[in-house]
Amino acid sequence: MSGFILQRRKNKKRIGLWILLALGILILISGGAYLYLRSAEKPVEEAKQEALDRISGSIELKEQDQFYLYNGVKSTYYVLTGKNKENKDIVVWVPEKKSGKIYVKYASDGISEAKAKQIVEEKKHPKKILNVTLGMENGVPLYEVSYIGKNDSLNYYDMTFSDGEWLREIENL
Repeated sequence: MSGFILQRRKNKKRIGLWILLALGILILISGGAYLYLRSAEKPVEEAKQEALDRISGSIELKEQDQFYLYNGVKSTYYVLTGKNKENKDIVVWVPEKKSGKIYVKYASDGISEAKAKQIVEEKKHPKKILNVTLGMENGVPLYEVSYIGKNDSLNYYDMTFSDGEWLREIENL
């Protein structure tokens, strides 16, 4: 009888060790995934901070809401949205090149992100809209909408920020 009890204790110890080992592995995997994701976000956070530093002192952005990183055909822009000191919604386009011109517009001077999505839904009937990004090409503020089309292909639709007029589209990638 005592042999049976000793055997049960050994089995419980083994099960406990396996549970601890599994928990340890799970913690290591979770920690690694967290560190990987943080390192993937680091370049975007650095770009955002660079944009904020570049406008500091010249543009009053009291409250910052959104940050967009737009990689265009000819240039890269950092776009910030938020409120100015008069509590009005503004959009700031900051070129990656320090020699480029910084543009500032009131959000009310253009269409909203929701309106940009609506335009693409009405014109292209996508399966799914993936992303809406503010950007700039050749001095024209724009929205770039990426979406999955009917044939499961990646597509881009660019429209002007001011009125949603079509600028360019890339289909079936």
